[in-house]
Amino acid sequence: MATSAKQHIFMTGAHGYIGSVITEFAIAEGYTVTGLSRSETSDAKLRSLVATPVRGDISTYDVLTRESANADIVIHLAGTWRDHPDNYSEVVREDGLAVDAIVKGLKGSGKPFLVTSGTLATAPNPNGGETSESSPLREKPLNDRIASERYALSKAAENVNVVAMRLAPYVYGRAGSTIRLLMVFASNSGEVTYVDEGSVKITTVHVEDAARAYLLAAKKGRAGEAYNVTYETDVTFRQLSEAMGQVLGLPVYSRSLEEMVNAGWIEFLVKFISTESRGSNAKAKKELGWEPKGKGILEEVTLGSYVELAKGLKPAALKEAFVFSSKIS
Repeated sequence: MATSAKQHIFMTGAHGYIGSVITEFAIAEGYTVTGLSRSETSDAKLRSLVATPVRGDISTYDVLTRESANADIVIHLAGTWRDHPDNYSEVVREDGLAVDAIVKGLKGSGKPFLVTSGTLATAPNPNGGETSESSPLREKPLNDRIASERYALSKAAENVNVVAMRLAPYVYGRAGSTIRLLMVFASNSGEVTYVDEGSVKITTVHVEDAARAYLLAAKKGRAGEAYNVTYETDVTFRQLSEAMGQVLGLPVYSRSLEEMVNAGWIEFLVKFISTESRGSNAKAKKELGWEPKGKGILEEVTLGSYVELAKGLKPAALKEAFVFSSKIS
């Protein structure tokens, strides 16, 4: 459905995994999109999506301010986690400066400003149930991404229509993201591995459903609020591992945390795959009118986009770097 009036979106991370799908769907709805771009490769990706690239990154504050002032909606997805894999406090600091620059262009306008966070910041429900956006936070989170969310949401007090989108830790679909990396790693190691019983429940969302949620939040999100962008909460990591093992034709093993770290797994990644997460999407469904439509994660792995990926994975030929960092939250 086209928008009633042609509106313009400025987006950081518009050429990335989630951002490119948001851009695709926004263009289809009748929006125009300008995306922040650091390279000619990113320029080409944006143009292929019928978006307009603008050169800069989240430290080019004048560009962030100008483009935000010229937009009807701003969506912030980019971060500097790749530049500081071992220093997340620097990621938080740099993100805060980028938010300040965007807010400078938006202040007092009432235009929607969507920032990106994650549901892993929330502590598990002690009774095993789902958690909500108002549930207690973890005392020791995997990273300090929630600090970026809190800072951005504080700008609502300055008459900025800021909304936080808390993504599920397992965004999947279109053969990308975390599942792709796990499958590459498994193919290189010759096995799929989960921690201990693999019984921790994970939270998932299809990338196309996530993209739709962002566009709905731009229309209906309430200033100063966070929304869980989640779908399934009953899948265990063991089930996911078995699905990956099935499509890759690899054995699936249980290992202890210590065994996995000693075998060369990044400690952050081991903690990530062994962390319980059950984030409810009730608020997003009620307030945004959002309804997830994509395949479930197990079906997507065994019958969907990851089937072709699995066919192309050859351990000796793979040169894809497996760099897992605190971007995941």
